[in-house]
Amino acid sequence: MPAFPEAAREALGDPVLRHNLAHATTTIRDKRARVVGEVGDWEDLRTDGAAVKDTALVDLADHLTLLEERLVANGATVHWARDAAEANALVAAIARGHGVDEVVKVKSMATQEIGLNEALAEEGIAAWETDLAELIVQLGEDRPSHILVPAIHRNRAEIRAIFRDRMAAAGRPAPDDLTDEPAELAAAARLHLREKFLRARMAVSGANFAVAESGTLVVVESEGNGRMCLTLPEVLVSVVGIEKVVPTWDDLGTMLRLLPRSSTGERMNPYTSTWSGTTPGDGPQEMHVVLLDNGRTRALADEVGRQALRCIRCSACLNVCPVYERTGGHAYGSVYPGPIGAILNPLLQGPGSSAWVDSLPYASSLCGACYEVCPVKIDIPSVLVDLRAQVVDAQRGVVQPGDAGCGRRVRLCPAAAGARAAGAGGYDAGAPPALAARGGGLGRCARPALRRARVLPRVVAAYGRGAAVTSAREEILARVRAATEGATAPERPALRPSGPADVDLFAERVADYEAVVERCGPDDLAQRLAARVAGLRVVVPDGFEVEVPGGVRDEGLTATDLDALDGVVTGASVGIAETGTIVLDHGPGQGRRALSLVPDLHVCVVRADQVVADVPDAVRRLDPARAQTWISGPSATSDIELARVEGVHGPRTLHVLLVG
Repeated sequence: MPAFPEAAREALGDPVLRHNLAHATTTIRDKRARVVGEVGDWEDLRTDGAAVKDTALVDLADHLTLLEERLVANGATVHWARDAAEANALVAAIARGHGVDEVVKVKSMATQEIGLNEALAEEGIAAWETDLAELIVQLGEDRPSHILVPAIHRNRAEIRAIFRDRMAAAGRPAPDDLTDEPAELAAAARLHLREKFLRARMAVSGANFAVAESGTLVVVESEGNGRMCLTLPEVLVSVVGIEKVVPTWDDLGTMLRLLPRSSTGERMNPYTSTWSGTTPGDGPQEMHVVLLDNGRTRALADEVGRQALRCIRCSACLNVCPVYERTGGHAYGSVYPGPIGAILNPLLQGPGSSAWVDSLPYASSLCGACYEVCPVKIDIPSVLVDLRAQVVDAQRGVVQPGDAGCGRRVRLCPAAAGARAAGAGGYDAGAPPALAARGGGLGRCARPALRRARVLPRVVAAYGRGAAVTSAREEILARVRAATEGATAPERPALRPSGPADVDLFAERVADYEAVVERCGPDDLAQRLAARVAGLRVVVPDGFEVEVPGGVRDEGLTATDLDALDGVVTGASVGIAETGTIVLDHGPGQGRRALSLVPDLHVCVVRADQVVADVPDAVRRLDPARAQTWISGPSATSDIELARVEGVHGPRTLHVLLVG
């Protein structure tokens, strides 16, 4: 991979790229500011988000073992992977075991990090990216340039050319009359991928969060391609970085308020899916979870850099970074670009591992804008400064956190050796000047070389030096315990309590997503429903409270059967006023997950007494053992020049009947 300065110079010389980046980052930045401004306790919420992640990290071994226990109890198979090679081999083996030669994929940074698509291709297995931007990147034989909008560097004319030139070789050709209008381009992607969704037997996903206490995985997305992958295939494999764990189900209340606002600049993404294992007759009937290290325990062992593992992949730091805005993501040479990439890549791979890695901590003006917008308060400037010191140390042969795991020869710097000889605290007066202590847990030792010398014996032992390690699971947990020994959980702030549920606000915010909202009384519901679906073929789940004229009952309907219908009518479990979100837990009257996904129209009945004030209220009311679908408007994308298009892979129209 190129060193940062070389790739940056190429980007600086491309005026079209710089224009695209400036437009996109400014637009997303402004959207984020508007929705963040609605939250009165935003700074306390950020502090709480940081505390949730830090609490998970300091006791990560316990949370991982609990997550595994809950997942297995819920019918999943859990695998552990020390590195990319092990993770790729596991996924390929599962595919081969089912005779699968193609898989559909949810957008996943972890699978890009490990090069899963390329590894599967070597095994004769085609991996189809289904997120619109990822599809553009894949068909264009390109690399992502942004965490949230990977094709941010492509304009609509370029995307049209990619679709016309490359779609046929990947299965279904683009329409002959395809223009560069974003809606037509999104429709072409829908047609291209729909047949893949309907025939796919295996899907691969990541996870935004993994809840230890309930064994719940969570995926947040916008287009409905995630729901297609998580719902329709027989087999689901989720590759999950070990840092994605949060301790409790209630913690999602905080994280789901932070992530959408910081990423897409929305109160809530169109779709959030949660599942805690397999559900008979609903969704994949075989579930595998691959818990991935791949350098994360190296980062965990760094007391300053550990905070980078709080990252929830929102990309807010990219959108405010003056360096990223001028160079784009390709300059960082990684799936993790921008300020977070400038610290995460060196932490995962180790300073001194390559000239490219060593260049990244210098790809910053240290302006601090990234810290100000980070929803989990990662002090990126402090980590950058410490990593610069580590780069210098690496060139002098000073030990780095986790070096023993790389098999490289380890030697202590004179200062660290002096500290060893002196016992606690002392150091060689002739050593380089100490770096002042800054945030992220640093404080026990202001001198990074001394701090790393103290953690070294634990890290060496954790990587199997002098002791037999019998499994990836055992080794990863040993690494985690060594890296977090002595760490303590932070206190969490008291957040503002929820106010009363506001049905009028709920109706207003549902409409903000371009959904149709119609209010009626209980006595009018049957008539309103009949009028809305007149002349349409709609499926109605068992247990729905009202008779729908001409409704088709779900009696073993296949995905292809559902695709031939016009719509679906369901009830709901919860409505959230703060975000305009409807939650289905797929109980009576709500149907299995595919029903509200495949047909093009979703008519959803929400009773006023189901509306709660905010996301934490909804989380407390919901049972994590049940698979859930959170819906905020129709499926949508802004991947083509940030022009919003409704109806990508999920229903094009959401019609909400608010009763009472």
